[in-house]
Amino acid sequence: QAILRDLAKHEAIHRDFFRAAITAAAGAPALIPDLTVDFSSVNFGSKASVLATALTFEDLGVSAYNGAGRYISNDAYLTIAGKIVSVEARHASVIAGLITANSIAG
Repeated sequence: QAILRDLAKHEAIHRDFFRAAITAAAGAPALIPDLTVDFSSVNFGSKASVLATALTFEDLGVSAYNGAGRYISNDAYLTIAGKIVSVEARHASVIAGLITANSIAG
């Protein structure tokens, strides 16, 4: 749980950074709708279910950053996105290590 809490703090930092960056670029507050996620298929009583879901989200984040990189024309933002995607990849690695001992980050 401590690891997942730390990862959640990182994600909040990323969210806040992008909200500020979009606001600065647009010259007005960023209107980012809230995301509604359906966690009904996650068994929160099962470590395996929670970690599999967390890994799916982290892998999705890595894929999204990697796919979006070609659309970022601002060099400073591209550098920052590159740094964030490396953090997301480390998150995925840590979770993979929790799922399978002695795996990537195990």
